Amino acid sequence: MPEALPDELHSAVSLGILLLASLAGGILADLIRIPKVTAYLLAGILVGPSVAHAVNDEHIHHLEPLTKLAMSLVLLELGCQFPLAHLRPILRRALWISFGELLTTFLLVTVSVWLVGFGASGAVLLGALALATAPATTVLVFKESKSEGPVTELSGVLVALNNIVAIIGFELLFLAARLFSGDQSEKLPWHISRLFADLGGACALGLVGGLIISYGSGLLSRRRWLVMVLAVSILMLGLCESWHMPYMLAFLLAGVIVVNTSDSTHDLLAEHEKIAGLLVVVFFAVHGAELQLSAVLSAGSLGLVYVFARGAGKILGVRWASRSRHESATVRKYLGSCLLAQAGAAIALSALAAERWPELGGQIQTIILGSVVFFEIVGPICIRWSVMQAGEVPLAYAISHHTETAASQASKMWSRGREALGLGTANAPDVQAMQVRDLLRRNVSGLPQTADFDEVIAYIQRSHDNTYVVLDDQQQVVGLIRYALLSDTFFDSGMDTLVRAEDLASPPTAVIFPDQPLSAAVDAFRNNRDDVLAVVTRDLPHHFLGIIRRGDLTELAIRSRT
Repeated sequence: MPEALPDELHSAVSLGILLLASLAGGILADLIRIPKVTAYLLAGILVGPSVAHAVNDEHIHHLEPLTKLAMSLVLLELGCQFPLAHLRPILRRALWISFGELLTTFLLVTVSVWLVGFGASGAVLLGALALATAPATTVLVFKESKSEGPVTELSGVLVALNNIVAIIGFELLFLAARLFSGDQSEKLPWHISRLFADLGGACALGLVGGLIISYGSGLLSRRRWLVMVLAVSILMLGLCESWHMPYMLAFLLAGVIVVNTSDSTHDLLAEHEKIAGLLVVVFFAVHGAELQLSAVLSAGSLGLVYVFARGAGKILGVRWASRSRHESATVRKYLGSCLLAQAGAAIALSALAAERWPELGGQIQTIILGSVVFFEIVGPICIRWSVMQAGEVPLAYAISHHTETAASQASKMWSRGREALGLGTANAPDVQAMQVRDLLRRNVSGLPQTADFDEVIAYIQRSHDNTYVVLDDQQQVVGLIRYALLSDTFFDSGMDTLVRAEDLASPPTAVIFPDQPLSAAVDAFRNNRDDVLAVVTRDLPHHFLGIIRRGDLTELAIRSRT
């Protein structure tokens, strides 16, 4: 046993603190209906060096390989969304929109920061950095929201294009800026050849890695797929870092190769998700801890100009480009705000600029680090809002809903603990002699069939059930709204004045009377998946009295056995 506590805590302590903070942030995100990505970032900021200092700076650096692996797996998954047969028709639409968005963003940022006094070389480089969109943030918000539709589909393509253009464009513009500044003109051919070697090497590595994963998925049993994907991904990442090649490009291409050469892509992604989900939480928590709130102030007025110009460029560029392509009003209105998040690529490229050209690159890095704090917190909120307003999110995922309360969970733990210790209830209930009225919950009011869309959502958010009784004005049961089935109904803000509770309801599979034995309720629950049964009067007309819960029956069964 150690004589005293160590002066320096292990890095695992910092990782544990970050994960617990992220867990708490995720719970809060459900309550206040913000993307979990934003909650993880805020949790990292709060426990990190900027606020609470609960996480060591050096430990954050130790976790960098995990965060890069998380980003790599997200990019691999993003690339798997682009089968060529499906990609070709989307690309015809996306290329022009991407061109308009990239050109507008580049020009607005470059001209704006130049007008407020930043040099031409720095303005051009900031314009190139503004093109990048955070792939991990964007993809994870889409996954969390379960969104699907034209805005989601086009966003995925534009995010990939944005980062490819940003990486290549920054390198070329950086060389041009150094050349026009009079520096390193004699080294220009070497720099150009090195740039193309890095890009070509990343593409070659992505091609080989994708083929290995695709080949291995057909050769190996499924239980070995996760090890294979991790082994190939870690090796690819290590080679990219060792040879200073853009790993984002390599993993995007690897994903495209996998989806176009393997018939097991869906199953591969299911295996990949087993660890990617955890790594993504680590990625955003660590990334949040790295963000320095002081950098916002350091960025100053140039940072504010950059933020407004980049945001305007993304939104306005998409609007005019999609209008010229005769895209729908929904795409024109909401696609641009799905591209605001910015993090990894911009930070990495600005760090390269600071390393290669300290005088100018240091200023650029300060502006980027300050603006990233804004874009990484606000960006996910804008993405979620956009896909919800576009009607691409299933209603069940647009609602903050919990089926368990703190008190009920504590009660379950107490019951299980007593059962494990053999401490049965002193007076076990006689289930055989009980009737439905003995478990009837009368304090539950049903949903009026005329309740509008907003009232339905508010009711579901307050309820801890997954099934909701819909009543007419005579308090008779007309149907049930089942939370699980709301996944087939897409959220649309325009529905609030059109949809009523009766439109979302389906007929009840069973109702039950208060004087029936509990065994009748047990039989009814066996024949359906609802978590509540409506209890009505036996006399006609059958008026609603309350509900009996499946959970109450389960708890009663446990008590009767102990």
